[in-house]
Amino acid sequence: MKTKNLLENKVRTLCLIALAASLAGCATTDQNGPSAGTAANAGHFPVRYQATDGRIISIGKSSTAKDGWAFKEPHMDECWIAGDFTFNGYDTLYIAPTLSTAKFQNDETHPHELAKQNLPIELKRELDAKGIFGKIVLSESEIAPGAHVLKLENTITEYSKGGGAARYWVGVYGGGQPVLRVLGKITDGDKTVCAFNMRRSGVSGGARVFGAYMKDEDIQIEDIRSLALDFGDFAAAIAGKYPAKN
Repeated sequence: MKTKNLLENKVRTLCLIALAASLAGCATTDQNGPSAGTAANAGHFPVRYQATDGRIISIGKSSTAKDGWAFKEPHMDECWIAGDFTFNGYDTLYIAPTLSTAKFQNDETHPHELAKQNLPIELKRELDAKGIFGKIVLSESEIAPGAHVLKLENTITEYSKGGGAARYWVGVYGGGQPVLRVLGKITDGDKTVCAFNMRRSGVSGGARVFGAYMKDEDIQIEDIRSLALDFGDFAAAIAGKYPAKN
């Protein structure tokens, strides 16, 4: 009987050791593990974070790519940062005037120009609120001499102002919604440190349900603000401004 009890105790001990080893292994591969500040050294980034306004945001899983990290960011078609880049350590972010290679109709010239103007304004507003950079400027003349500067360049590659008539019939399915695709590139001198590809097309609930009664420009500004918010959240997460959330 005594021998049997000793054997049972030994089996229990071995099982506990195996369980502890298994749990330790899970912890080292948990995508929601370390904070963003140590993510590059640890080999991955957390997936979920808590924004300062209480929202839980996701930047998707990360994997090594092109001497950096690629993210399956749910709000971007493509997202990449250099291996040693965290948005930190810069005096100034310069958001350059928006470029465009998009093809559009003559009656879309004015709203297209509004999109070019509003994109840097909304990006500045969102990024200012995150407190990542000491200064964000929209003109090179505002950059202080000797400042350590990041440059954000945006190019509109797809554009449509949409149409209320089409939204009346199929707006809830995306028909008639404005379309805006933006390629973004951030550089530190001549080195690209971040690149993204984002598309928006009537993403708000109001645009889908009441889009027939909204102006094209009003839906477009909602899309631009959505784009700016999601990029701002991503930058804040990588910069360590948002805590990781399990």
